[in-house]
Amino acid sequence: MKRKTCLIILLLLWGIIPLLALPKFVYPVSSLILPGTGELLLGHNTRGATLMGVDLINIYAFIATDREIEMQKKNFMKFAELYAGVPYGMPDEHYQAVQNYPNSDYYNDIQEMMARNYYLIYNYDPESFAEYISANTYQGNEEWSWQSEEKWEEYKHLRKRHQKTKMNNQLALGLMLLNRGISIIDSSILSKKKHGEFYLAPLPANGAMLNYQIEF
Repeated sequence: MKRKTCLIILLLLWGIIPLLALPKFVYPVSSLILPGTGELLLGHNTRGATLMGVDLINIYAFIATDREIEMQKKNFMKFAELYAGVPYGMPDEHYQAVQNYPNSDYYNDIQEMMARNYYLIYNYDPESFAEYISANTYQGNEEWSWQSEEKWEEYKHLRKRHQKTKMNNQLALGLMLLNRGISIIDSSILSKKKHGEFYLAPLPANGAMLNYQIEF
C-alpha cells in the first residue's frame, strides 16, 4: 500500500513539475547531468525519453567496454608470457614490439643496422652508437621469442581485438558527450520558447484564484 502511494505521488509530481516556473538554467544543467531530463521537466516526454534512452545505452556500452579492455589486456599479457617468454606487466610499447617482431633478436638486429649506418658509417661516433644500442634494444629479461608463427598470429589477433575495444570505448564516451551537448542546446531552446509561472489573482470577498500563465 505504501509503495503504491509513493508511486502515485511521484507520478503526480512528475506531471506537475513541467508546470512549475523553474529557473531557466535548471533545464540545461539537468540535461548535462542526464540528457533528456531537461526536456522531461519542460513536458516534452517523447524527446526526453529518447535522449535519456540513448544515453543509458551509451553508458552501458562505455562501462562494458571498459571492463572488457582490462580483461583483454590481462589475456594478451598472459599469452605473451606463456608462449613468448615476455615477463608479465611490461610497458605497452614492449607488447607492441612483441606484436610487430617474431623475436627480440630480429628487432635488435634492425636497430643495430640503422645505428651502425648512422653512427659508424656516416658519422663516426662509437660512443653515441653504444648509447643508442643500450637504449633501443631489448636485453636480459626483456627478450622474447615466439614458440611458433601460429602463436604469434594468435597474439596479434588478441592485440587487435583489444585495440578495437579501446576504440569502441572512446566512441561510447564521445557519444555520451555529444548526447549531452544536444540535450543542453535542445532544452535551452525549449525553455526560451515556453515559460510559465503561477500567480495569485485577487477575487471579491477577500478571495484569491491560483492561475498559471504560459509565455511563448
